[in-house]
Amino acid sequence: MSFDEIIIPEAFLRTRSPPEKMQKVVDFVKRTGHLDEPLTIEKGSKVLKDGYHRYVVAKTVKMENVPVVYNYQK
Repeated sequence: MSFDEIIIPEAFLRTRSPPEKMQKVVDFVKRTGHLDEPLTIEKGSKVLKDGYHRYVVAKTVKMENVPVVYNYQK
């Protein structure tokens, strides 16, 4: 999925990512070329539900697309 399609909730935008956790994800992406886990996106609204740190890392290392899994609303 393209970054432009993902909607980031305000609550995520106010969080600070622990530098050591972020560095581990950056190192993994640089070593393997992909994220360790997909982002969880709400089907339909395309709102990010889980994986904000991975989202930030993917943008930082300039990945064009990110893997996602869909969370269906009930």
